[in-house]
Amino acid sequence: MKTRLVIGILATTLAVGCSTKKDAENKAPPVAGSNTPTPGSNAAGSGAAGSGSAVAEAPKPDPALMARGGYLAKMYGCNVCHVYFGEKGPDFSKVGGGGLELAEKFGTWRGPNITPHKGSGIGNWKVEDIMAAIREGVRPDGSKLYALMPYPNYHRMTDDEARAIATFVANLPEVDHAVAPNKDLKLPQIPMPKPENKPIPVDDKVKHGEYMVTLMHCNNCHAKPGKDGMPDFVGKPFSGGMEFEIAFLGEGKLVAPNITSDAETGIGKWTEADIAKSLKTMMRPDGTIIHGPMQFYQAGWAQLEDKDLEAIAAFIKSIPADKNKVAKSTFKPKGPPGPPPTGAGSASPAGPAGAGSGSAAPAK
Repeated sequence: MKTRLVIGILATTLAVGCSTKKDAENKAPPVAGSNTPTPGSNAAGSGAAGSGSAVAEAPKPDPALMARGGYLAKMYGCNVCHVYFGEKGPDFSKVGGGGLELAEKFGTWRGPNITPHKGSGIGNWKVEDIMAAIREGVRPDGSKLYALMPYPNYHRMTDDEARAIATFVANLPEVDHAVAPNKDLKLPQIPMPKPENKPIPVDDKVKHGEYMVTLMHCNNCHAKPGKDGMPDFVGKPFSGGMEFEIAFLGEGKLVAPNITSDAETGIGKWTEADIAKSLKTMMRPDGTIIHGPMQFYQAGWAQLEDKDLEAIAAFIKSIPADKNKVAKSTFKPKGPPGPPPTGAGSASPAGPAGAGSGSAAPAK
């Protein structure tokens, strides 16, 4: 099975809207004076446009909110699905520019441009619109996103975290990059209720870790395939066995491992410290490199705060054992193996927001 780069998996990876130039032109601009206007637009002074009066400068977003949103966007893999991908491959300096395209059994999907460019991005979306797309899978015009965008996972996100990410996304540097819309995918468009806004259980390490792992959508890759070949998110969300093919990274199939605590077929012999180190370095306890979609997350996960990293490791270690021996991967990377880009130097208002250091291609 080709990759569910679900890469919500792909990621997301935000506001996965298929906003083509035509869509953007047909949508109304943000309301003047909204509490978080889109940068690069003249929304704040739109009422004076053409009147000869000075256009009011849009207020700058709160730096602390931007920093928090940038951190969360990296943790939850937004730039993994929305990585800029052009004719020469990925360009990690154009954060959120979109264009990743993968052909799968359920159709060919593309990661949209989520920068605030009005023609090819989501520059006509308000912060609240982005929040709704993230957690409910709905665009401003009421149309639904395909569940390739992991909004069923993001639905658990608190209001504060959703607003921080949406503010960060709304203030990314504009990238003019038209991406063809996703159409006719054989995937559900799942209706979601309004988010419950449950508090993050930070006082319980395992439950805190479960919250983080849910939003990092680890189950989108590590679930056991059901009879239809699609991930079993309910019964076996971490038992492994999903197959991925990523031609631009290498040849052969990657098989997602069993990450339950089974000692023989899972990672039951790993310690919490082993799990934490593998998330930050993409290396297993035996020193071998973790290939595939996870490498795209490494630039963000390497910056995990200790309290979050420890909670994630505690939750993964607590996953009940499931004896499920998965097939051996046949993947062979292009070129010599090595760690993925660190993320240093990515262009964004709050520092690096995704995998990569601006290189023309991902590490092999």
